[in-house]
Amino acid sequence: MTLTHHARRVLLDMVRLGAGVILAAGIARALNLSNSYSAGTITLITLLTSKKESLRQSLWRLITFFITAAITALARLVIPWPVVCFGLSVMLLYGICEKLNILPVLAVNGVICSHLVTMPHFSPGFVLDEFLMVLTGVIIALLCGQMYSGKNARGQLRRRMKRDDGILATWLYELAYALELGTGGLPALTDYEKQLQEDRALAADYLENSYASHADYFAEYFDMRIKQVEVLKNLEWELASYQVPPAQTRTIAGFIRYLAGYVQETNEPKAQEDRLKELLRHLRHEQLPATRQEFEHRAILYHILMTIREFIDLKRQFVEGLSSRQREEYWKQQDQRH
Repeated sequence: MTLTHHARRVLLDMVRLGAGVILAAGIARALNLSNSYSAGTITLITLLTSKKESLRQSLWRLITFFITAAITALARLVIPWPVVCFGLSVMLLYGICEKLNILPVLAVNGVICSHLVTMPHFSPGFVLDEFLMVLTGVIIALLCGQMYSGKNARGQLRRRMKRDDGILATWLYELAYALELGTGGLPALTDYEKQLQEDRALAADYLENSYASHADYFAEYFDMRIKQVEVLKNLEWELASYQVPPAQTRTIAGFIRYLAGYVQETNEPKAQEDRLKELLRHLRHEQLPATRQEFEHRAILYHILMTIREFIDLKRQFVEGLSSRQREEYWKQQDQRH
């Protein structure tokens, strides 16, 4: 049985979380830290975010540790009741975290604060003990986060893009063939659309867990293909709903077959746009429709060609949105492989 991307990701997260908690708590216990299991909790909380966010939160957890220690020390000086001291300290910490837009680190600060307000005597040794606990949890979380291999994910995304482009080209060829036969049985897009959605999820994971420059390239590419599928679904509906005469059907089928030959990641659709413009220009210079039926047929053909233009426009917009760095990093590497 082949596991889906989501199932594989869940299994990897289970392994990372389990290993991280065991390592953090075990190391803290070996160092004789007072709250060794809390180190495992810090690792757990840190690993529940993406690789990029884990690094950001880890840095803030170390910085805000000293803010938490300072606030708790001052609160203990003026408030003799531990429960009230704890509540007011957390209240102040919330305000600071909200102001700095780092609310996810508040939970760990609350745990630290609870340890500091309940200790019999506020001593530098205990503060150091707590800091080592946080440091252990953070370091283990960052190490376990490296179990996500950006290089492997990138290679997998490359393979999926090539496969998806092949499926799309085949679908367009099949559509052209069905139109020429006039059978009315148009190829389905359901499976292809589901595959693109899964690939988009993998690209989102890569974006959140990779430090590579322009990691959003893959997500934007699959977004473009998903939008193209929506256009093709509209095209399917138009072809199935309208009565297109044979001569115009051949025109549409011929252009779709031509278009199928240029469904590649690195194709810039300038030539396809020019060919479509030429086809539309030819239609405008044809003899005006003599009957209502001819007028309707001409309008249907024009409407269908406009839908095909929308399909091409989506690729053009994607290409125009690429930076020179993205072209250098992604497209030239592809050219070198070929």
